[in-house]
Amino acid sequence: MRRRTTLDGLPLWPLRAMALCFTAIIAGYLMITLGGDADIRPATATTVLLLLPAVAVLPGLWQGHYKTMVWAALLALFYLLVSSTDAWTVPADRGWHLMVAIAAITGFLLAWGHSIRRRRTLKRRAREGATPKPRSRHASTTATKEDPR
Repeated sequence: MRRRTTLDGLPLWPLRAMALCFTAIIAGYLMITLGGDADIRPATATTVLLLLPAVAVLPGLWQGHYKTMVWAALLALFYLLVSSTDAWTVPADRGWHLMVAIAAITGFLLAWGHSIRRRRTLKRRAREGATPKPRSRHASTTATKEDPR
């Protein structure tokens, strides 16, 4: 059976939606590089360096890792900065850059909302009382105050 929640018990769909936003960012920049209308388009090496972070966070987002989601939120802000600057300076490819900007804004808002829900969930659990940690399998089954040696 597939897991529909993260390890914290939160829904997994915001992280999967962020992965789709990053896929849209990758597709947008590939379309700009391969089929853009501007006279000056980014070179292949520039595009690879620009898309490498987006490709790197996709597996972690799909698996539901929280730290990857935080890094993806920061990357979404970076892509928003780059795409809005390029949309302003390159009017021929403005549509693609705006698509990337919308995907970056959506990804950041999903990360923001998910982190707020996670923080509230963890605070609620702390108020309700901490659950005892599972014992290590190496711990002895009987606890004594004195060492029998």
